[in-house]
Amino acid sequence: MTDHGPERQGIREAMVRLLEGHPVRSDGKLTIKSLAEEAGVKRWILTHRHQDLQAEFRDRIAAHGSDPEPVRALKERVEALTEENRRLREQLRETRSTITMLERHIAVEALESSRMPDGPTPARTLRPVPEPVQPAEEPPSDPKG
Repeated sequence: MTDHGPERQGIREAMVRLLEGHPVRSDGKLTIKSLAEEAGVKRWILTHRHQDLQAEFRDRIAAHGSDPEPVRALKERVEALTEENRRLREQLRETRSTITMLERHIAVEALESSRMPDGPTPARTLRPVPEPVQPAEEPPSDPKG
């Protein structure tokens, strides 16, 4: 019978690296596939030859938590960027609404100016630009674009 001691030791070391969030060879996810990549073995070795190590890894994941610190930090960053994206899209929507309103005012002023007689123009008073009307609620936009 073949001695699998070094192979088992490599798998256990890979477990520690993944759980501590310091992967060397894999993507750092807490999966059997990543464990096999991290240990430098084929996945079937874990699922068939070393089923006890596979079970040990799953137990350690349950005891450790769901994600290692680097993965958790990246997920938090994604959430923050998603919120910033939402805020910027809302700001863009408001800015476009303001631009549309100002374009209309410019068009009205140009039309009124073109209707004025060519002679001396009477003194005109400046009119304030009205506050923009809040646009109706739009359905949530597609996050892809």
